[in-house]
Amino acid sequence: MRTFLALAAVVALLVVACGEAGPDAPAPTPTAPPPEAATPTEATTTPPAGGSPTAPPARSLDHDIERAIAHVQVLSVAIGPRVSGTRESRETVAYISGAFRDSGYAVEVMEFNYETRFRPATVTVGGETIAGVALNGTVSPPQSARGHAYGDGSPEGTTVVGSIVVEARTANRPDDASVYYSAALRDAVGAIIVNHERWPLYGFPIPSRSAIPVVLVQAAEAERFERAVAEAATIEVTVGPARPAAANVIARPFEGARCDILVGGHHDTVAGSPGAIDNASGVAIVLELARLFAADGLDEGLCFATFGAEESGLFGSVALARRWAESGELPEVMVNFDVTARGDGVELIGSSQLIEQALDLLEPRGIPAYRSSLPPNAGSDHQSFLSAGVPVLFFSDGDVSLIHTPEDVFAEVEPAAVDRIGDAAAIVLAELVAEIAGGP
Repeated sequence: MRTFLALAAVVALLVVACGEAGPDAPAPTPTAPPPEAATPTEATTTPPAGGSPTAPPARSLDHDIERAIAHVQVLSVAIGPRVSGTRESRETVAYISGAFRDSGYAVEVMEFNYETRFRPATVTVGGETIAGVALNGTVSPPQSARGHAYGDGSPEGTTVVGSIVVEARTANRPDDASVYYSAALRDAVGAIIVNHERWPLYGFPIPSRSAIPVVLVQAAEAERFERAVAEAATIEVTVGPARPAAANVIARPFEGARCDILVGGHHDTVAGSPGAIDNASGVAIVLELARLFAADGLDEGLCFATFGAEESGLFGSVALARRWAESGELPEVMVNFDVTARGDGVELIGSSQLIEQALDLLEPRGIPAYRSSLPPNAGSDHQSFLSAGVPVLFFSDGDVSLIHTPEDVFAEVEPAAVDRIGDAAAIVLAELVAEIAGGP
């Protein structure tokens, strides 16, 4: 975070995708902002006395904050939580693909499967279906269970046998394993654990193939389940596959083009989090940069991508980096955006030479930027390419206080911060394009 920084070590194992993308996936209702309104301008160069300029005018690009914020709103409000492999993630892939195509790029949707201990799950109660995270491990197949709600407050005479047990996770009762064993030993058919601690959801991964489904849901759903228990209402739980499907979206200047520079960020979220900061903000900057650099003609060698299943362990970027390494197509530079929506400065992480180059470009323009590093055991998609030997530059805002929580909402996004990072990235990327990809 994803990524997503201080909490990512835990989340990288946790929230994953369910279902499979396919041709019958519903198309999203939101659409991207039209691509044609804003165009880049060229900075004028004053000729030296007695002669003409010794270099062509510098490419000056103004990141359009209104367009970027429109993307953040679509992703985090109109679509919402985007756990890889879900219907919402397919809507996200379709939306991003459409935005890239509107800017003139050739688009590839790269589908892949990945293996995870923690799988997405759904819970249907009171006629509504909500998302959760299954604790059932990779050895158990997809499964479902149906029964009446049972827990503290159940009507007199209600039995636990055949029920879906509802328990709370609190600081005084954090042991998910005991909930599973207690429910299974009393012949319940499933269990719901309402997480009253801060997200991310994590806990006891049940290794048994025959384990009853155990699903974690966020604390915001507590009242719903209290009513279900009081009414002995019917609950149905479904646990997704251990190898869910996810997708990357890759945009090239033309089909089959080589990507000397890859600009990207992850589009998935953890369950229950709208992910406005982590990472609709980063995706919005990627989409706006793609439009911006295409406005005066597509740049050969400059590609863009968004990744799925980052929050589950960087699976999307790993899959792409591995594919390109095997085919000899690794880029010369990878630029990553993750958590780019708050604060007063631009956090730069990655390869020293690229960081120094960025600082040299941003300081004279008055853009506050600083060198940083990821906390231990944290990560984001640039690391997949760094591990393959590609120099990387990671733009972030350094504020991880709301990521992976239900509070990561559109209202918490600071447009000035998104614009600052977008402007900084446009400046740096223009320089890299001129050096590596041959310029406009």
